[in-house]
Amino acid sequence: MTTSALWTTVKDELRERREARAALSRLRADLQHYRTPAEIDDLLASVDSEDSPDAYMIRGILSDNLRAYHSRQAVSA
Repeated sequence: MTTSALWTTVKDELRERREARAALSRLRADLQHYRTPAEIDDLLASVDSEDSPDAYMIRGILSDNLRAYHSRQAVSA
């Protein structure tokens, strides 16, 4: 592989990683409004039968939201 081709590959991979991080940040922002167990359970039910990378990310973010909810409840108790 030439230096030019290698440089192009590295730049493309870095761009793809930045785009993936930006997409994940947007998804987290979109899902931050689901905070209560009932809201989270409703959305989890809608992605329950999905088996895609996006659905996996959504479930992970919602799980984080649920943990944050329970942490807030424990602190306020």
